[in-house]
Amino acid sequence: MKKDGSAFAKKVLSCLLGVVFVVCSAEGAFSQEYPTKAITMVCGMDPGGVVDVATRVLAEGSKKALGQDILVENKPGASHMVAASIVVKAKPDGYTLFTATDAPFVRVPHMMKLSYDPISEMTPVIFYGIFTHFIVVPADSPFKTLKDMLTYAKQNPDKLTFGNPGFGTVPHLTMAGMALETGLKFSHIPFAGENKEIAALLGGHLMAAGIAIESCISQVQAGKLRALAMMQGDDRISAFPDIPTLKEVAKDFGMKSSVIYPGLMIAGPKGLPDPIVKKLITVFDTGRKSPGFQKYATERYIFQDKMPMTGQVLKDHLTKAFKEAGDLIVKLEIKKQ
Repeated sequence: MKKDGSAFAKKVLSCLLGVVFVVCSAEGAFSQEYPTKAITMVCGMDPGGVVDVATRVLAEGSKKALGQDILVENKPGASHMVAASIVVKAKPDGYTLFTATDAPFVRVPHMMKLSYDPISEMTPVIFYGIFTHFIVVPADSPFKTLKDMLTYAKQNPDKLTFGNPGFGTVPHLTMAGMALETGLKFSHIPFAGENKEIAALLGGHLMAAGIAIESCISQVQAGKLRALAMMQGDDRISAFPDIPTLKEVAKDFGMKSSVIYPGLMIAGPKGLPDPIVKKLITVFDTGRKSPGFQKYATERYIFQDKMPMTGQVLKDHLTKAFKEAGDLIVKLEIKKQ
């Protein structure tokens, strides 16, 4: 007997709608059930480091929204990559997450031989705070502005000594990249930590340096160091509206590229289901907005401009930063270790 086309089409449509309903219902239930136990944030820094403390403060402000405890497990080593290796191998169920700076996703893969790819083998969840560095000089420096410093470098190649906390760090890459574009030449001086940079500046052994704001702000406020510019970002930071960015000034010397700022982020293993990602974004953004985290962020100069970054915006940010860092590292001939 010949089937009625209209009736047959209705049956097919009904079946398809049923499948969609079941999938959506399952997804909704999955999202509502998660989590049923505490989640663990694996941190690649020692206790007391900026990522560790920021994570713990964020967790405290987030756990009520999550409905479960949030535990922090410290696994320091290899520029966050020991912790990353644990999360990469974890089951993508939302119970094991990675907390770090963006370095493992942007810079480290270009400078370190890894047995896994943190870009393709992890799921970015949220980028919740940025931090940047001042370009500082001693208070008695003849450089009153960044333009003064760059003009000196242009007129005196390799005579300007500029400190950084190690080759391949953000301050080093930032200034080396700017030098490539402008043709300016500096003497890059690496130090074993920012405290030693500050001591060298105050002792008159160094002309300028790139130092994290949190590390040098007390010396700036005491009038012992002068902040000439922000190293990263295209726009001025709301907390320091009178201090220009490096690009803002250096563009007059030929700088064109953006300088993407480093920051704090959370990720999970590859294949983390969308409902869990969405829930975690809501949970951690609630924690980010909590009074406790906002107080900590203000005290530690973790900026909230244009935060948070999630979804495609975050993926695009990491993709762009990864490419820019990779291109620069190749030009600087920094070999993988």
